[in-house]
Amino acid sequence: MIKLINLSLILSLFFSLITSNLVAQQNMANVYGRRTQSLNGKWDAIVDLYDQGRKNQIYLNKKAENKTDFYEYAFENGLRLNVPSDWNSQMPELKYYEGTIWYGRKFDVLKESNERLFLYFAAVNYRCRIYLNGQEIAQHEGGFTPFQIEITDAAKENDNFLAVEVNNSRQVDAIPAMAFDWWNYGGITRDVFLVSTPKVFIDDYFVQLDKTKADKITAKVKLSEKIANSSVTIEIPELQLKQTLKTDAQGEVKTSFLSREIKRWSPTAPKLYNVKISTRDDQIEEEIGFRNIWVKGEDIFLNDEAIFLKSISFHEEIPQRKGRAFSQADAVMLLSEAKA
Repeated sequence: MIKLINLSLILSLFFSLITSNLVAQQNMANVYGRRTQSLNGKWDAIVDLYDQGRKNQIYLNKKAENKTDFYEYAFENGLRLNVPSDWNSQMPELKYYEGTIWYGRKFDVLKESNERLFLYFAAVNYRCRIYLNGQEIAQHEGGFTPFQIEITDAAKENDNFLAVEVNNSRQVDAIPAMAFDWWNYGGITRDVFLVSTPKVFIDDYFVQLDKTKADKITAKVKLSEKIANSSVTIEIPELQLKQTLKTDAQGEVKTSFLSREIKRWSPTAPKLYNVKISTRDDQIEEEIGFRNIWVKGEDIFLNDEAIFLKSISFHEEIPQRKGRAFSQADAVMLLSEAKA
């Protein structure tokens, strides 16, 4: 029994090490504010009813070269599905479908020698495997979480083939489980695009008001690489605040600003400030509201005033279209209904 347990443990560790580098990466900050190339639109699709696609390597997108070649699956001249969208609302035949559907499309991209290239998915429901030019490059699980994969070396300038294996099957020990109170949508349900960055880019940051002080802004910036003595500039033009700092050995900078001119954000006065963060090769701009929020006893305080929070819980779907919500217009519609 002990030997079997040890063997099982060894095998599980072995396979986890093999697949660990296929797990999608944590997202860089402010993806939508960067230079992107959309891959939204009509994608070719194959319904893999019996889960034979991976076994038959349909992600290779093979073509028959002579009359004796036989391939059971083909992306061309078949089903086409909108991305982003769920598959359930696009065809009556797919309304109740639970299982695997393969998405495929080709793309070209201009590659620069001084840049990196990432493939970004805002959401795929629920489990997926990503293949580029015949190679599996990532796996992801979670229907509401964005993920990215660096494809700087894997992508070509022309005639790239991208395949996405999507599965929304219910499982006893997973999400979605066998019983739930929402529609089990499947598909590439949010945006897909390519993101171009410099070799070293601004990977993460926060610029926020101190938890207790109304005149102090704290900031932290993290670069994509652990490079020391690299210059990072943080600027809030309207408040006439600007600092240039050098990164530490972790590629990070931390600082704070003092200003008595800060107008704090609130629901009744949602003031936003333009914040600029830049390095030698990268720059990000974002609109940020500064506010204090803290808890004392049973009370929640916003900007030193106790507030009463009211909320509503609803699923991310549009009743008018009877499908998964995915666009800014959908978000406005849902929030407008929540406020009514």
